[in-house]
Amino acid sequence: MKNVAVIFGGKSVEHDISILTGVMALNSIEKDKFNPIPIYISKSGEWFTSKELFDLDGYKNIKIEKLKKVCFISGDNTLYMIKGKKLKKLESIYSVVNCLHGERGEDGALSGMLKMCNIPLTSSSILPSAISMDKGFSALVLSALKVPTLKSVVVNSTEQVDSVMEKMEFPLIVKPNLLGSSIGIGKAKDKKELTIAIENALKYGEKAIIQPFLQDFIEINCAVYRDEKGEIKVSECERPIPRDKILSFGDKYKDGKREFPANIDKKISNKIKEITKKVYVGLDFSGVIRIDYFVSDGKVYLNEINSIPGSLSYYLFFDTMKGFSKMLTSLIMASEQKFLREQSHITEYNSGILSSVGSKGAKRL
Repeated sequence: MKNVAVIFGGKSVEHDISILTGVMALNSIEKDKFNPIPIYISKSGEWFTSKELFDLDGYKNIKIEKLKKVCFISGDNTLYMIKGKKLKKLESIYSVVNCLHGERGEDGALSGMLKMCNIPLTSSSILPSAISMDKGFSALVLSALKVPTLKSVVVNSTEQVDSVMEKMEFPLIVKPNLLGSSIGIGKAKDKKELTIAIENALKYGEKAIIQPFLQDFIEINCAVYRDEKGEIKVSECERPIPRDKILSFGDKYKDGKREFPANIDKKISNKIKEITKKVYVGLDFSGVIRIDYFVSDGKVYLNEINSIPGSLSYYLFFDTMKGFSKMLTSLIMASEQKFLREQSHITEYNSGILSSVGSKGAKRL
């Protein structure tokens, strides 16, 4: 049986949402094909595994001391248990299902670490993950793909308020540059509110991104993934319905409403699907991603890219958990195929340079 690790939790404000996604994936993996192994990352950043981690109720009062502390080692696809100053081999890992939302999961950090361990991963590689995580930088890259986005300004200090006001008109919306899940978002209609919103957003990271606040708009989500056959699957459009002008954390994960498929003009729906596929291919994404859009006055603007969406956005493709299980199998198999392609690349070159230098090294390089 092939061991598949599911990694979730993490040192991020999206920790709890990641647990929901991870436990759902753990219990949905097809057990006749794979042996799922939970890897829970605590809020302090330590890694653990245990059979108890399959039960969502156990996270309400989780007892870390009862879990097995684990780690990976560069160049080795083995999961090790840490016992004092010694390591004990647990399992060789066939693939990893990445359910780690936010920093260290969506930004390419986990992808880079697992690449060093020669372990296939169901999510995107380092570069597209990093691009999607940084809202300001993704706007620059998307402009090269001619994908419409709202005008934006990135700041790292409240001292830049006057500079922002020279470039933008109120009302404005302020977001942490590296966060999702509608955390840390604020609206500003004057200089005082803008200063407060920036100050709050900077509590969550080094930078904040500022954009025009659209007065009349709807939000639309669309997901996409590539299956084990190489076919790109684009979902129908979904419309989350907020209780207020801004879609909140509660709207997304607690008691929010949604319209699926979204009751929007067919031309708008097709355009969003087209852009979603274009971005997925153009930025070389892997696994499943969800892209969030604004639609205002008949125009479509890409808002943000989620490289590890909540619940892996299975509900935009399937209406049953059985469908989610099939999707996970497809993502795991696709991760192995990508890994094998990468392993086939030439990584050695006999330059002969070491035989031509002395013990003190080369005089110039």
